[in-house]
Amino acid sequence: QRQMVRDAINGSCALDNSTTSRGEESEAEEGTNTFVIGVILSVVADVIIAISLNVQKTAHMRNEGADGKPVKGMLKLPLWWLGLLLNVGGELGNMLAYGFAPASVVAPVGSVGVIANEVIAVLFLKEPFRWRDAAGLVAIVGGVVLIIVAVPEDPVDLNAVVLQREYYARPAAYGYLIGLWCAVVLFLVHVEPRYAQKSVLVWLLLCSMISSTTVIAARGFSSMLTQAVGGDCAGAHCVGDELFPPCRLTLAHYLFWVLLAIIVTTAIWSAYFLNRAMMIFGNTEVVPVYYCTFTLASIVGGGVVYREFSGMPWQQWLQFLAGVALALGGVLAITSGRGKSARGGGAVLPEPSEQEQPAELPAPEAGGGRRAERLARARAHNQARRPFARLSSEEKAAELRRQSRGSFAAPVGGIGSAHSSFRRDDRIHT
Repeated sequence: QRQMVRDAINGSCALDNSTTSRGEESEAEEGTNTFVIGVILSVVADVIIAISLNVQKTAHMRNEGADGKPVKGMLKLPLWWLGLLLNVGGELGNMLAYGFAPASVVAPVGSVGVIANEVIAVLFLKEPFRWRDAAGLVAIVGGVVLIIVAVPEDPVDLNAVVLQREYYARPAAYGYLIGLWCAVVLFLVHVEPRYAQKSVLVWLLLCSMISSTTVIAARGFSSMLTQAVGGDCAGAHCVGDELFPPCRLTLAHYLFWVLLAIIVTTAIWSAYFLNRAMMIFGNTEVVPVYYCTFTLASIVGGGVVYREFSGMPWQQWLQFLAGVALALGGVLAITSGRGKSARGGGAVLPEPSEQEQPAELPAPEAGGGRRAERLARARAHNQARRPFARLSSEEKAAELRRQSRGSFAAPVGGIGSAHSSFRRDDRIHT
């Protein structure tokens, strides 16, 4: 009797598969619609993230006292909490976008947040607009358009069975992930202890490699989540010749929760290294470099694991590479030339030519009483005002440690931290 039930189920799945060819056209149209939804969702999420960052920046500016220090703790600022909620909503929207569009599209489209940030900063925060910024905006728009046109649409429904059998079990997929995490371990053991505080690339490459895993997991998790909401739990579904009960391909499958755990763990871990980089290096240096490394790592990870570039002719390859180059170049053009900041992300320290050099004071005379004491205090004050570039290596290290202890907490990035960490003023940390 059980065999008869299995035969009936397999027969129904076979009958369902025999009608697939008649619905190929409608499935292709549905794939186009989901691709457009993913792009629009990513753009809207990136704009919300840019708004949230400027809201938080405004909260910090209003909270700054006459001495340049915050009057209240940022957790006591309602405007800061509003910015945080907007940021969380934008990041969730960005994660859902991976369920509709390929990672090789969603990651570069994040540069739209830079455009929104530029518009908000110029119109509402009255920051200057340069010709370089205009060229960068044009380059970003052109790059995003080329990327969207070049990357082919993927109409395949990524449920748990399809992910396991057709994607994660491929030698190229698990070979790439094994190699990626071997590189992470190599960086943690040998590279980070020696070179992390000498080069901005060390922590940012670590963060980007870990975030690449976040993006890969988010692609599968978001696809399963959208299918669960879209009807997987409403009834049984066939995959091949097998019939699966409701929710068995999404919420009731262990892979759904494994991917969620990977997203949370890797997002927190990558944010840790991003915070360390921002505590040592200035944001004008960290943000554009991290955006480039994160975007490239996400494109490679999504392309290898999910075969997002399979079947692309060489013309589309040229379009895609040109689009990525334009988008990255536009981000670098907008974020460069904003002034040099000292490591530690604190106040901008002027170069020797920008600061008037104090006159040398004579050494205090022995037994000079109050006059000698005043001279000693003046000498100490002048010594404290020396430009950063003229400090000794020991004095520079002490200054960096002092600023690291006194600065705000660096922003915690998630999946979209490449573009969500963008700052127009690297003296402000949210």
